[in-house]
Amino acid sequence: MTVSLWQRLEPRPMPAHADVAIIGAGITGLSAAMECEARGLRAIVVEQDFPGSKASGRNAGYLMRGAADNYAAAVRDLGRDRARFLWKWTEDNLRALRALGVGTLPGSADRPSCLAALGEPEAGELERSAELMRVDGFKVELIRPDAGAPDDPIWRSGRPVLGLVNPDDAVCSPIELVGLLRSKLSGTPVLTASRVFAIEHGPSGVTVRSRAHTVHAAHALVCTNAYARELLPEMAGLVTPNRGQMLALRPDNPAHADLAFAYYLNHGSEYLRAGPHGTVIIGGSRKHREAEERTDAEGLNPAVQDRLEHWARELITDRYAVTARWSGIMGFSPDGMPIVRACDGADGRVWFCGGLTGHGMSMGHLTARHAVAAMLDGTPSLFGLHPDGSRPGV
Repeated sequence: MTVSLWQRLEPRPMPAHADVAIIGAGITGLSAAMECEARGLRAIVVEQDFPGSKASGRNAGYLMRGAADNYAAAVRDLGRDRARFLWKWTEDNLRALRALGVGTLPGSADRPSCLAALGEPEAGELERSAELMRVDGFKVELIRPDAGAPDDPIWRSGRPVLGLVNPDDAVCSPIELVGLLRSKLSGTPVLTASRVFAIEHGPSGVTVRSRAHTVHAAHALVCTNAYARELLPEMAGLVTPNRGQMLALRPDNPAHADLAFAYYLNHGSEYLRAGPHGTVIIGGSRKHREAEERTDAEGLNPAVQDRLEHWARELITDRYAVTARWSGIMGFSPDGMPIVRACDGADGRVWFCGGLTGHGMSMGHLTARHAVAAMLDGTPSLFGLHPDGSRPGV
């Protein structure tokens, strides 16, 4: 959606002033505002729609360690040190959310996640992952069909041959999590229905202009993830929008909704877990139509939705009613690690935090706190990224 000339010129209230203007009221934006308050700074959050309106409120609600693919794959692609760091970072992210009280939310539950292999070579990768993780100090379990979860319909289907279990993971309602983060703000305004169309640089700071408000600030932190290129054209080659699709179904037999784990299948291409009120949430199958799903257009792709129902029939039951279908736009980085960096030509006053590659729930809170520290303290970003997509020091 664009902003017309007339909308840009419509009257606004008197400009607001802040130390930090934060654009986007999802998990990262609200977490960044919390960090600003902890430092005694005045922040203002500017949001296009409402808190959690984009990917933060449209995901499947996984609070898991690591990424969708397995540890051995991460070691291969990132190197041992970075993979270990990323897995530890997500553990610390969940620990921080638990300290805030995520476990008290009505839709929250401690729920181990399980990467389930439907055959080789993924089963071998999971065995290798477990070996590497134990050496690197991570708790992990392997389960097999004969000693897994015999009452779980996923294992009763006969499809999984091996599962790697992260025993300390959890699930929650992402909208409840967004609400929790917002409730922790004691004085930070969250300006809703206020689409930002420009960030202007001045001698003493930046001016953030939206349809409804103007904010003058010393710094701006852009937390719009997949939509970063709308404000920061330089991010177009570094953050790629990808559409994730989901559905919720209610099996005719309530026992078929009793899943022991929050599952990832096929290297994270598909995921499913027990949802609220006797439902099962199924998502993924993006790679079934990968080129079509590399988009920032919200909507449903019938071929992907059909594929999700295929997995419901394969793994759970063919007797169910679909209760909801939806999509969300994720921002993918080149290597699957988050991006926290200053933007070119802004004298360190405008920063970006995002590129969470479908794992904003597992990485966003801690990454946003780090982004504020990197922006204000001048310390090197742990998630810096060069214009060519390479990481510093690599």
